[in-house]
Amino acid sequence: MVVRVGELHPRNSEILLKAALKAATATESSISVSWIHVSSVVLPRQHLPFRDNPSMVPYCDHRKEQPSSKREPDDREAVFKAIMDADTIIIASPVYSHQPAGTLKALVDAILGPSADVSMAYYLKRRQENGDEPVKDLKVDPRDFKPSVAGFISVAGLAYTPSILVWLIKFVLAGYTSPGAVLADSGTALGRAELLGRRVASQLGKPCDEAQYLGPDESGSCPYCHLLKIELCEANNVVCTVCGANGILELGPEGNIRPKLEEDPTVGSQTLKGKLQHRYEIRDKMSLEQPKLGYISSAFFKWKSLELPRVLLPSFQESIIGRL
Repeated sequence: MVVRVGELHPRNSEILLKAALKAATATESSISVSWIHVSSVVLPRQHLPFRDNPSMVPYCDHRKEQPSSKREPDDREAVFKAIMDADTIIIASPVYSHQPAGTLKALVDAILGPSADVSMAYYLKRRQENGDEPVKDLKVDPRDFKPSVAGFISVAGLAYTPSILVWLIKFVLAGYTSPGAVLADSGTALGRAELLGRRVASQLGKPCDEAQYLGPDESGSCPYCHLLKIELCEANNVVCTVCGANGILELGPEGNIRPKLEEDPTVGSQTLKGKLQHRYEIRDKMSLEQPKLGYISSAFFKWKSLELPRVLLPSFQESIIGRL
């Protein structure tokens, strides 16, 4: 399953995505593909959370609010199912202002989150195995534990790769400004896309401890997110600014100072241990906040009901319950 983000009409990112898909299906006849054009996905306005699971976020009060009585088109369920059913995802996106298209972030915010977080699923499963009564009847989606891999393609108009962009996407083709320009470089761009497709296909079905990272790596890059973006901390300590793994600076054999990130970290967003630790931190923080919420309910209502002048938009003419 593939995701293309960006323009409505076919451009460079779609061309490269199709090249990757052709290469992937050519490696194995059993591989089938489908794709989603993110900019065409319909999200309801002012929607409630997609998967309202009290075991995940137990103290939210949005369940007390009534959804809109006017039924709007909503593609979230179909997109969520496609993502969860897929064995691999390839995301292709143009670059806008040093980052992938904002429609991708909007879609992720609308359908993913706790309900699709593998650490949440492991946490719930562990509680059930330990006989935790409040969660014994809650359903854990088996697709959360399915091995999956991903590839990323992005096309930038600049002739160099902005450093902030590399944080987000590993396979970046820079210097392709015009639609179709990826076809005018003697096959370089198409070749890289095809290589990505073959590499993704080669890792299908492999569990996390067996799947290989087959993208570019710089000396000293993080072994978890495979990026080389660090923050200098006190003494000789460093932290990966992308995934949060901790490490130190050390002198290499050739006299170069490079970061060395710790093995099997308990912090960081790219390991199950790190994700579970983050889950525990959220749980503990909610437990501390919950007793205080009753005291601020009147102040909360006061701020929520405060009216300020708004920019008049044409859509305000429509009556939609629950709109901000």
